[in-house]
Amino acid sequence: MEGTIKLTDLIQNKGNFSYSFEVTPDVSEEDIDNLKVEPLFFSVTWHAKMHQCKDLSIAPLKTALQLKSKQKNVLLHLSCDMMTTTYLTDLLAMLQENGICNLFLVLGEGFYPGKSDFINTIEMIKFIREKTGQYFCIGVAGHPGCSDEKLKQIKQKVDAGANFILTQAFFDVGVFKNFKERCEKIGVRVPLIPGVFSFETPRQLDGFVKMCKIKVSEDLLKAVGDNEKMNKPCTDIIKELIKQLNSICNITHYHFFTINKLNDVQKLIEELKQ
Repeated sequence: MEGTIKLTDLIQNKGNFSYSFEVTPDVSEEDIDNLKVEPLFFSVTWHAKMHQCKDLSIAPLKTALQLKSKQKNVLLHLSCDMMTTTYLTDLLAMLQENGICNLFLVLGEGFYPGKSDFINTIEMIKFIREKTGQYFCIGVAGHPGCSDEKLKQIKQKVDAGANFILTQAFFDVGVFKNFKERCEKIGVRVPLIPGVFSFETPRQLDGFVKMCKIKVSEDLLKAVGDNEKMNKPCTDIIKELIKQLNSICNITHYHFFTINKLNDVQKLIEELKQ
């Protein structure tokens, strides 16, 4: 379909700084319309236990189609949780009909294999490739600092047909650099997109850490506390992280976990572009 662009093509040749936004299905249309910056794409999260894959008019699909109708590029999250082959077949056909070709596959929070036709994302990737060939550009999750066993699973996902890796948020450029080198060492050479969480207060950081179950260093917590004491914005920490990712790791595209606080992330983007 005309206007359908694969994410791996989108992020190439976009200069030294490009960005994308993750939103949840309850993001307001007004907030999208009022944005003064233009992300390369919006990713839309998937919450199987909430909508239970009951039909093709669930919240994440409504949001994805709404964004598409506004000529936005869309990356739709999908999880193995509660996913059947019948539903996925119908869903893939609907996405193709509407020109959405980018997918981000995860296992799913609280995944229980007894309620899914897919035991893992590798099986889902294989199924999508068998049904639709190379139409979809498929991404999988990566966790900087993951175990060697988890890294081998990422390699298996890429070998099965994944086209890019999108990481969980991190706050230490050294952790990402090490992850990138480990990926390259085992032959994983697809684009690696860093996930970024921009926070303005220690409370926001604490909430995100608890929600996403990620670890943060004592050094970061101290830096956040120092910034607050010195009345400096915590976003300075994220600005420095992005600067280091660019200079040390040659990273030019960043995916922001907005938690629908689009105005806050927009402000940071505008400052980074100055």
